[in-house]
Amino acid sequence: MSEESQAPSMEQNQQQLEDSTAGAPQSKKAAKKEAAKLEKQRRREERSAAAGASADDSDPLAANYGDVPLHDLQSKAVTGRKWTQIGDLTAELKDQEVLVRGRAQTIRAVSKKMAFLVIREKGFTVQCVLSVAPELVSPQMVKFATGLSRESYVDIEGIVSVPKESIKGASQQVEIQIRKLYCISKALPTLPINIEDAARSEVEIEKALQVCFYQHVSEIKIFLFLGS
Repeated sequence: MSEESQAPSMEQNQQQLEDSTAGAPQSKKAAKKEAAKLEKQRRREERSAAAGASADDSDPLAANYGDVPLHDLQSKAVTGRKWTQIGDLTAELKDQEVLVRGRAQTIRAVSKKMAFLVIREKGFTVQCVLSVAPELVSPQMVKFATGLSRESYVDIEGIVSVPKESIKGASQQVEIQIRKLYCISKALPTLPINIEDAARSEVEIEKALQVCFYQHVSEIKIFLFLGS
């Protein structure tokens, strides 16, 4: 994807600035200066995002995670590794190493040293646990995982474990203790709709709309009170 399609260009930023300041006296020189400032900030944020979502070269465990280039993905596809479908993950696979591929439906950071990912494939979901462990998982790997956007396509290698309590947020009643995590296709940071919203019932949607309505009414009352 080109830079122009990823984010507004400097000319677009300038046009937005001029539109937002319509009616206010401002010289063209000042407008151009402000647009250049916005463009510089946008590029700085892009660099920061790219740095945060890639493996840390200073990490001795950096080979266990990161973004997988297309040519690497194509070469790994013929290595004969055994893939396990998420729908086939059961307690019978306890303590076995598995390799799965799917969409990162949810990503939840518990701390800088631990995170949970729910991976989805063909309607089945499994909870994956990423916890810092010596010579296995680094804090940088946890940071990489929590920096991924939801619905990114990932490969995960790990050990199957069976928790004592039932898992409510996934269809499979086992967990994968992550040892390797590779992102093979990044999703847009903000999707127009996610799986959780699409799975809501009409009753849940109605309740959510009512909450939004009452919040909006409360905001109007506060605004009128402060303005009186």
